[in-house]
Amino acid sequence: MEGVQPLDEHVGNAAGRRFLRNKLLLVSSLIQGLGLLLCLTYICLHFSAQVPSQYPPIQSIRVQFTKCENENGFIITSPNKDGTMKVQNNSIIINCDGFYLISLKGYFSQELSLRLQYRKGREPLFSLSKVTFVDSVTVANLAFKDKVYLNVTTHSASCEDIQVNGGELILIHQNPGGFCVY
Repeated sequence: MEGVQPLDEHVGNAAGRRFLRNKLLLVSSLIQGLGLLLCLTYICLHFSAQVPSQYPPIQSIRVQFTKCENENGFIITSPNKDGTMKVQNNSIIINCDGFYLISLKGYFSQELSLRLQYRKGREPLFSLSKVTFVDSVTVANLAFKDKVYLNVTTHSASCEDIQVNGGELILIHQNPGGFCVY
């Protein structure tokens, strides 16, 4: 038996070959796994960038009222342009039909009556008589072309004499996706 090697040499060579083969399989599996991960990441980023927004931005605005003028009542100003709604002629213009969460807060130097109106000839959203502060929240169904505004009546002094502290009016549309005109 000249061509046959002793048994000890076969065992040593087989273990070395098996280790090398397992190492190559491990490295190739890792490379395939990383390639698959990169492909999935690319596909996810590609599709997430192309998905359009299902709903338009939620209509909202936060305005302040700090002074009162006899002809106009409280002057409404929007301190930041983050809101999606606009102030026009001292009124907040409603562009979308639906329910709105409305919050009204403020402290006044004198007693007054305050009404939050949304449409001429309609009942106000709420009406407060002879108050020196207001902290009210309500939900109202408003429609396109409605205009939300404050109507103030003073009892003893002119409107211009009233000091306002923390006057704030917030409107947030509660059901986006309905009829809107921008």
